[in-house]
Amino acid sequence: MRPTLLLTTTALLLCLSGCTKQTSETIAAQHCTIRLAGDSTMQIVDPAKNPDFGWGQVLPDYLAEGAQVTNYAKGGRSTKTFLSEGRWDKLLSDSQPGDWVLIQFGHNDASYAKPERYTAPVDFEANLHRFVRGARARQTQPVLITPVVRRHFDGEGKLRDMHGIYPSLVIKVATEMQVPLIDLFAISSAAILEKGVAESASWFAHVAPGEHSCCEKGREDNTHFSFEGAHKIASLVVSETIAAGPQPLAACFKQSHSNSNH
Repeated sequence: MRPTLLLTTTALLLCLSGCTKQTSETIAAQHCTIRLAGDSTMQIVDPAKNPDFGWGQVLPDYLAEGAQVTNYAKGGRSTKTFLSEGRWDKLLSDSQPGDWVLIQFGHNDASYAKPERYTAPVDFEANLHRFVRGARARQTQPVLITPVVRRHFDGEGKLRDMHGIYPSLVIKVATEMQVPLIDLFAISSAAILEKGVAESASWFAHVAPGEHSCCEKGREDNTHFSFEGAHKIASLVVSETIAAGPQPLAACFKQSHSNSNH
């Protein structure tokens, strides 16, 4: 018995210096499930039908081993329709205590010309409160995300404000309810401005005539992402989470990542 015990003890001691960090990260990731609630900028898209990608679609590429993501985002949905169609209830019913719920809305809530999805600011704010309360009631961990910016430049090379009050309402609710916040509106705006008017087009679903069966005459889409752009936005979300927290969520992601190949 003693030789066996000695070997076991020696192996454990040898592992302590090199295995502790890896083991703790692996354990954290194994208990990490992320659920995504949002719109088309986050959703999974069939590339055979449309040439755009949601950033949530490529987020699994950034997960640490053992972590997992389930994407409930759907194109055209606002907080109002995500609730009325039962999508939020489905997410909650699937959730387990300790899951992370990343919530990004605002694009379609601001669509005043489309009353079926438009959500007045006061109702948008109330819906975000409802999301946070519902997630917490299920003992999950909500994270609020401001809407990703649209690529609309003015004549001076500045981004036009296409979202109005909605990003600030997300920040307001996050502050009031003490919810972790990823200000994707701010960090995506900075990234696109740094990329520049011409070069940033590669991040969006710009389709030449005849390039895709979806649109024979071509399409210049400055809301939805190309494969490269989806990876860029996902990498921004991950980098911000690793840098600013919450740290338990940061453990869900690879601690070193690059989108240089995308």
